[in-house]
Amino acid sequence: MPIRRKARKIKRRFSRRFLKLLRRTSRVFAVVLSIPAIALLGAVLYFSVALPDTYYVSDAQGFSLSQYRIITPIQKEEEPAAVSVLVSMADAEKEAKKLENSLSGDGETTRFQLMLGGVIPVKTVVVVETDERYVVPSGSVFGLKMLTNGAVIAALSPIETASGTSCPAEQAGLQAGDIILSANGEQVDSYDTLSSVISVAGQSGDKVRITYSRDGKQSETLLSPVQALTGEWLTGMWVRDSSAGIGTITFVDPASGCFAALGHGVCDADTGVLLPLQWGEICGATILGVTRGTAGSPGELQGAFLNSSLSLSGTLGKDGVISSGTVLENLSCGLIGQANGSGLTTSDQEMVAVCPRQEVHTGTAKILSTIGGTTPQLFDVVIEKVSYTDGADSSSRNIVLKITDPVLLAATGGIVQGMSGSPIIQDGRLIGAVTHVFVSDPSKGYGIFAETMLEAMDETLEKQEAPKENIG
Repeated sequence: MPIRRKARKIKRRFSRRFLKLLRRTSRVFAVVLSIPAIALLGAVLYFSVALPDTYYVSDAQGFSLSQYRIITPIQKEEEPAAVSVLVSMADAEKEAKKLENSLSGDGETTRFQLMLGGVIPVKTVVVVETDERYVVPSGSVFGLKMLTNGAVIAALSPIETASGTSCPAEQAGLQAGDIILSANGEQVDSYDTLSSVISVAGQSGDKVRITYSRDGKQSETLLSPVQALTGEWLTGMWVRDSSAGIGTITFVDPASGCFAALGHGVCDADTGVLLPLQWGEICGATILGVTRGTAGSPGELQGAFLNSSLSLSGTLGKDGVISSGTVLENLSCGLIGQANGSGLTTSDQEMVAVCPRQEVHTGTAKILSTIGGTTPQLFDVVIEKVSYTDGADSSSRNIVLKITDPVLLAATGGIVQGMSGSPIIQDGRLIGAVTHVFVSDPSKGYGIFAETMLEAMDETLEKQEAPKENIG
């Protein structure tokens, strides 16, 4: 009996240990097996967000994603009418207008299922077949003079008065970055206009009714001017009503005479707010010198505005030089404008195709920039990363590039202020424009897709050509 009980006891102990070991092993296997599943799920979620919903290509049958070889497009055979259910009505109308007004070609659409590794579905996309668009890449510098539509509050500061310090603008709820549109019903088109209204109100003891814009929404407030120790009537606002500087033209559309430049909007230097355009013009410019960029200290091109009669003609040359033009829009993706003068011909210009987003890839490329005088030069770069995300904060940072050209590195240290808008050429096509520099490493910077800038140009032209409603 003792031997049997002992045997049973050993057997039970062995069974408990075996079951415990089995449970541990099962948990280990579950964890090990879940890692690939989690990785696959993460990849699917990433690509479903990172990849665009619509692609514009010259050959739908040859559609592929060169940047992501792991993604395999598989054509779907549904009826074309089914395409409309893929997007909201607002998006569908937007895409239809873009197709009608911005693109040439037959506009046939095809649905593709994007598959991860050819097996796992990621998302369904619409591929629109269009003719290639050709533009003249520029790289020429220009001078910009621009007036804002309203006055942008750059900063607030207290006013020294006989009874102490006061900041009426802050007390009225105004903030840096707000755009003053009108004062006591008078449209604010300059600092002088705003200052005059404030002075009159202060002398008469009245308040000033301010209409302002913040984050695209209009509001009103009342502020009471105070008399500074200098005798002036002030409100504690530092405002900006204009901007001037030097930038680079990205490309010109010879058919319309329009140009796209900078690759990012002209913003207030203190608040980063996109300056609302009232009026703007560009003129010829020349680069006189360069302040080299270093880590933590961005460099800049030192230039001067030129009179068009001195050195530049009013027509486009092979390098896309524009001596004068009108700015039509100041957008987050850059300036859109119209070249002045006649004689915009395409017979002797070097045009290149605009590369679709999905065909931009990592690897070698070139940028076209002017770092001395008025003549653009090609410099070697490497595209290190491509992102298809087009959110408000990322549309001008789709491309990460690194300057590798020894001549450009020696002259500028990399990317400097004034080079924004420099066209990026890859595989003989225009893929984008330089937009920002890495402050910590001036040899690296960001770029925007050329396709984004071209779409903005087309939408601007559509607005310009739209019939105006006759009132009265």
